[in-house]
Amino acid sequence: MNFHDELRLLIEARVAVIQVLTHDEERLIETLTAVCTEQAEGGTKPGLYAWDLADKNFSVLVKGEPSVDTAKELTPDTILPMIEKSASPGIYLLRDFHQVWEAKKTTIRHLRNLVQRLPRSPVPRTIVISTPPDLTPVELARPAGLKQDIVCLDLGKPDAAEIARIFERVWGDRRPTAALLQGMAEAALGLSGLQAARVAGRVFALAGERARAEKRGRPQVGEWALDDIRAEKKRIIRESGALQIVDDVEQAPSVGGLEVLRGWLEQRKEAFTERGFAYFGRDLPRGLALVGIPGTGKSLCAKVTASIWRMPLLRLDMGAVFSGVLGSSERNIRDAIEISELVSPCVLWVDEIEKAFAGSGGDSGTASRVLATFLTWMSEKQKPVIVLATANDVERLPPEFLRKGRFDEVFFLDLPTDEERVAILKVHLEKRGYSQVALNFNLAQVVAKTKGFVGAELEALVKDALFPAFMAGERAILTDDLVKSACEMVPLAKSRAHDIQKLRKLVLDGEARNASRATTADEVKFDQIRGERQLDLP
Repeated sequence: MNFHDELRLLIEARVAVIQVLTHDEERLIETLTAVCTEQAEGGTKPGLYAWDLADKNFSVLVKGEPSVDTAKELTPDTILPMIEKSASPGIYLLRDFHQVWEAKKTTIRHLRNLVQRLPRSPVPRTIVISTPPDLTPVELARPAGLKQDIVCLDLGKPDAAEIARIFERVWGDRRPTAALLQGMAEAALGLSGLQAARVAGRVFALAGERARAEKRGRPQVGEWALDDIRAEKKRIIRESGALQIVDDVEQAPSVGGLEVLRGWLEQRKEAFTERGFAYFGRDLPRGLALVGIPGTGKSLCAKVTASIWRMPLLRLDMGAVFSGVLGSSERNIRDAIEISELVSPCVLWVDEIEKAFAGSGGDSGTASRVLATFLTWMSEKQKPVIVLATANDVERLPPEFLRKGRFDEVFFLDLPTDEERVAILKVHLEKRGYSQVALNFNLAQVVAKTKGFVGAELEALVKDALFPAFMAGERAILTDDLVKSACEMVPLAKSRAHDIQKLRKLVLDGEARNASRATTADEVKFDQIRGERQLDLP
């Protein structure tokens, strides 16, 4: 049930006091106005009246019969008695009324009395209290004495249809075609109503500048505005919460090796097309987890996943989720979930997730509550938000986190094989302009010196080789440069050998799949022995 229908149902059910968490008071007023109009069509004539601490008298938003006397000034002490005695049916919107009950504890008692008395009155009246959703601590928004008496709703962020109406209101007859307007509204998904209105105002101002520059008298919003909307959306989401829109996704050729993982991704990419949605229904991929030591390409794979599946990539910063004052973390994770569902289908990337949820019972309970919210959503989500979690140390994760149902598959990214190291070196050399790598380099010689090197270390090796080549007259890199750089580096695998063996046990125990190649149980044991020998580096 959407917000409009739920609010209408509560008002028709004679619920006395409803609290709505929102920054978008204009959207709330639009919804309440629509509810009044629907009730008027049914025969009643309810009004909509708004009051706040600044104006101190009612403003009539929808005139009812009989109407409220708006000339009388109302204070926090007299507003509730006035509503109780009023003969005017309708909705009474009290904006930021939490500031009143925070200062006057008798207000809580009076509201509780109204919860009992108003439903029995022959005059239908509903009090709607609008409150900013980010008040902390949580008890400030709704005191303990009212939690059982007041219904609390979250208006949430607008969908594409609402954003389109906001754009139309700002742009008027300068709006683009219906198809382009819909595309712009979808590009702005994830913004609040206020933010969407500000973006629309900015676009309209730019349209005026373009018209003046091109010496046209009438500004017109065109397709050029899409890029500006996306850029503003990216900036707003980055500044307002724990989500970031990642634009620099990588193509599949950027990954050297990991054939099983790449094949798994390719096999499922058509599931997110229209045909796939129709065929799979709710059985779409839900997510995948990538585990392995640092530098094996987990973050790169997140970017490649979004590219292969042709989806936007959102990065969830768990550090930002837990930042701020007590009580804000739960709100941050709910906001991130809401935005990701609005933007869906998308890939939600949670990097190094063990750092966020390790020891989730050791603090004041915040981490465990955030974890519970996130896990419940992962199990029950209906929108195509693909969670891609990366982890370096799975032992620090709660055991229930990686179970089936939340993730379709868990992949282990091992140390690159000889063949994979050749592929990774080719990728990084080609990025630097060396197109015929096989002809210009003896990669077998380099690979022999890079046992235990992960992808990040191989990239660093190529970068280091550039410096002696530059100092020797800006010449091209030689095989000897690469070999020398390899000999001077100490791979992380040498100091983390024990950790790698523990991670390899996930494959041995059947808890994860090797991302590089399909293996039988006997091959896994062989890989274990081979890996132990490989880690015995000079």
